Amino acid sequence: MIRTLLRNSLILALGLYLSIYVLPEVFHVNETVSKFLMILGAVLWFSKSNNRWLLNMFSIVLGVVFLCLGFIGFALLFG
Repeated sequence: MIRTLLRNSLILALGLYLSIYVLPEVFHVNETVSKFLMILGAVLWFSKSNNRWLLNMFSIVLGVVFLCLGFIGFALLFG
């Protein structure tokens, strides 16, 4: 269960990073399109999973925390 939680959280954090930074800044994709692509990917990922909804919700929260920690670590390291 912990392995599934961490895997889902890291995948979600990577998807959030791609939709927040890489798609709009590097590939010049519209931010609204990038946001909807991330939402679509997350909905498909969690709808296909056989996990309970509480585990999925907790992995969303943990994914956002991982993303924030990554941004903070990057800012402290290179800021």
